[in-house]
Amino acid sequence: MFRRRTREIEEITLNQPKDAVPASAWPAKGAKGKPDDTDHELEGLMSEIETDLRSDEFKKIWKQYGSVFTVLAVAVIMGVTGFQLYRQYDARQHEAVARRYELAIAAQADGKLDDAMAQFGALVSEGRKGYGALARLSQASLQLQKKDIDGAVANYKALAVDPKADPVFRDLAVLLRVLHSLDRDDPKLLEAALTPLTNPNNAFNLSALELSALLAAKQGDSERAIKTLTLISADPATPASMRERADDLTKLYQAGGMPPPPPAPTIPAAAAPTPSAVSPAPAAPPAAPKL
Repeated sequence: MFRRRTREIEEITLNQPKDAVPASAWPAKGAKGKPDDTDHELEGLMSEIETDLRSDEFKKIWKQYGSVFTVLAVAVIMGVTGFQLYRQYDARQHEAVARRYELAIAAQADGKLDDAMAQFGALVSEGRKGYGALARLSQASLQLQKKDIDGAVANYKALAVDPKADPVFRDLAVLLRVLHSLDRDDPKLLEAALTPLTNPNNAFNLSALELSALLAAKQGDSERAIKTLTLISADPATPASMRERADDLTKLYQAGGMPPPPPAPTIPAAAAPTPSAVSPAPAAPPAAPKL
């Protein structure tokens, strides 16, 4: 193609009169009062040659790399298709697990505790994110109903270090483990476990402070217990019931009294499950402070 176009240009050049004025001697195109003798045929041929050259170059590139481009295109299509199929599969699996969790809750409500325990245990074993943590909390609540404190505390400990669980669930597990271990474990160790939760940005910081005050009092450090309770009373976000309880404890410790049984924390809104699941709060004494 390129050679044929070249021959055509040569023929046009040879056919021009010998005394023809070179194109460079003519005025520029569009000059006022002068004719425009641009060789449109020659320009057209040059344009076609340029197009042919680009076409030939593209063919060479495609011949050399066409298979690579094809493989990449297929890989992209397969990747997008696979991702969409996985999303659909994951959604179906999520719905199935939610349904199983609801059935376990229903069994618990009907008093079928052994059946509910087995179903919760299966969900815990599968370790599905979200529902695994909820199932472990529910299983621990059943163990508390059966007076199996060791089993419940073991579940709380396992959840507290589970990397798949949401941080809110892990923190709640720490809080519940401490709550049900006040008379069983070393208060210094329990207080150390609570320390990260006393951060003001933590969802359970007020309950963690309250339990820390009780643990300080159990160690005989009433002064530190009073200081901790003062933090609770001074926090504008503290619910009225918790502030009243902190003030009562402060007066009790100032008078040299012993700490009363601790209140139970509740799950804040941040720990609530998705709408597709039904999640009960872990078993705890009825007098629960609002976080």
